[in-house]
Parts: sequence; structure tokens; C-alpha cells
Amino acid sequence: MYSELEQTLIHELDDVAGNLVVPQPPALPSAPPGRSRWQSAAPLLVAAAVVVAVLATVVTMLSMSGPNRVEPVPAPSPTPTADDGPVSRAAPEAPVVVSGALFVGGERVPGRWGSVEGSGTHWVGVRLDGSWWWGFDAEPQELEGAMDQPPVVSPGGGYEARILSEGSGRLLVGADTEYGGEGFGGVDLPGAVQDPKPRVAAVTDDGLVVARGPDFQIVWRPLVDGDVVDLAKTAPGEVVIGNTSAGLIVTKGTYLGADGTQGEPYLARLSPDGRLERVGNVPTHDVLEASEQWLAWVPPGTVGGEASAATELRVQRVDGSSDGLLTPPDGWLFVAPGFQWETDDRLLGVVVTQDGGDEGLVRCRPEPAACVLVDLP
Repeated sequence: MYSELEQTLIHELDDVAGNLVVPQPPALPSAPPGRSRWQSAAPLLVAAAVVVAVLATVVTMLSMSGPNRVEPVPAPSPTPTADDGPVSRAAPEAPVVVSGALFVGGERVPGRWGSVEGSGTHWVGVRLDGSWWWGFDAEPQELEGAMDQPPVVSPGGGYEARILSEGSGRLLVGADTEYGGEGFGGVDLPGAVQDPKPRVAAVTDDGLVVARGPDFQIVWRPLVDGDVVDLAKTAPGEVVIGNTSAGLIVTKGTYLGADGTQGEPYLARLSPDGRLERVGNVPTHDVLEASEQWLAWVPPGTVGGEASAATELRVQRVDGSSDGLLTPPDGWLFVAPGFQWETDDRLLGVVVTQDGGDEGLVRCRPEPAACVLVDLP
């Protein structure tokens, strides 16, 4: 059965076709001199063009009509494939320290080093002599000023912040780690100087700085307006203890000083006005690192005191699915802390031989689980 619109179009098409006058094509050999065969066939081509135009109009109108509309067929979704190929042994993309050697962008940085934080070629690290350095490539630049606590770098490596000791006070300062390392200026921290010393808890990838002490917790906004927001008012009872690519690590509980808190940890997003938006859960842990897709952690009670090695790491997706275990190659143990996400689904981990004699570096894939030793320069 045809719709009313279709019947109307059919009648109109019949009328157009019935009224077309198509001349008989002349015999090609008798075409007048000076007139091409294409010119002789012109009336026929015009008639054909009219029919084609009418048919195109009909098809277009039918495709746009209510229940008779022709819906496009979606392209088939690509079939997901398992990432079960060999894990790369290439030099690391993220900055790492192995056996006192610092590697940035696959190059070794001069000096003897204790630890490093950062992403890509942006980093902040400490030498074994206690001096702190930063860089946006393999060329180290020293951070000036006396510090009671380590500086902190944002997950993407673009910003760093630290607290300087100045006489009887403390000054919170920061800078970007791009090219010239332009400074943010600084703000004086509130409260009396006491133990535990105030520290930077987190620096976000949009330049927000969270600092806390025994009697305060603030958000400094150097890239917004330079002002300070009191987290005790905007997020009472919430304690920021670290930052990851998946968000801040926060506990809802009582601040016990230094890294001590009580309460279940979770991931949160920080707004410039000091609001904390919960975005996911994280397990209780001794050490935890998160990419935008995966969590890796050491369960509570595994490391601490003189214990700094783990036989395995727990992993799961940020949404709580696909949990599993990562184990180092035979004869090796994970150093904790000492692991970080190189990409969203590749983990770098410093490992030590079971007798504690040598250090190495592994690259791990969480699913399907695999860890291989990395070839360092």
C-alpha cells in the first residue's frame, strides 16, 4: 500500500513522463556538416536529465517522509582485541630512578639521585646529597630555598609547589615546569609553626595547590586570582592526602598529623572554590598509584618500618572492575613506594633482587597481567 504522499508523487511523475516529447534520433551518418553528434543528441539528453531529476526528487522526499524515512545503517563497531602481545622492554617514557640513576625521556641525568616525581620529561627529584632539582628535559635545575617537606608535582608534570622555611614562618610557593619555570609567587601559611611541619598535599593539573598542617587545610589558586580558600569551611571533615591522574586521594575522617588519617579513602575532583566532588572509591592501602583507567596498590601492613618490598601489587580498574595481581619476574620484588603509571595502562615499577643486591625496572600490563624487565640506557 502506498501513502498519500507516495500516490501523489507517482501521479505527478506519470504526468511529467507522459508530456515529454522525445524527438526521434537522427541517423548519425546524415548529421549536417558542422554539427556534432553530441549536438544532435542534445534533446534526448535533456529529456533523460529531466527524468533523472524527477526520480531524485521522489527518492529525497520519500526518504524524508515520516514512517517511510530510510535510516542510515550504522557502521559496525570494531571488535575489541585482547592486548596479549609482548610488553615493550624499551627505555621508560616517565622519569624514574633506578640504583641512584635518574632517567628522563630515556636519557640519563647527571648526578646520583634518591627519588623523582613527574610525567614525560617534566619532573622534580632529590639528589642523594639532599638537594632538590627540577626539569622539563634531561637538564637539571636546582630548586632554591630551605624545605622541611618534599615538593609536590602535578600528575601531568606541568606544575610544582613547595613550602619554604623563612625564619619563624612558612611560605607556600609554586611554579610551572614548562621551559623557563615561571614562578607563581607565594602566600604565607596560617597558624603557628609546629610539628608535624606543614606540607603540600596535592597539586592538580589545572594549577590548584592543596596545603595542610596540624591546624589548617587550604587551597591556593595561583592561576586563578592568587587567593586562598579554607577547606575547613568548603569541605569540613575531608582530608586531602595525595593526588593522582584519576583525582585527589581524600579521606573523610580526622587528621592525625603527617600522613596519618582515619577514614575510608576515595577519589575526588577539586573545584577552584574548594568543593570536593567524589568520583570513585579506592581501597585502603600502604601505597597507591592511579592512572585515569587503573589503580595499583600495596595492601595495608605490607610495607612500613624496615619493610619496603612487596611480592605482588594489586590492580583494578578505576570503576572497580577487572581486579587482579601483578607479580615481578622470578627472583625480584617490587619496591614500595617505587611504582608509577607510565601511561593509562602501563605501570613502571622499581624492583630489587630477593637478596637486596641489585635494582632493576619492570614494565607491567594489568590485563592480561604481565611484567618484563626494561632495558635501561
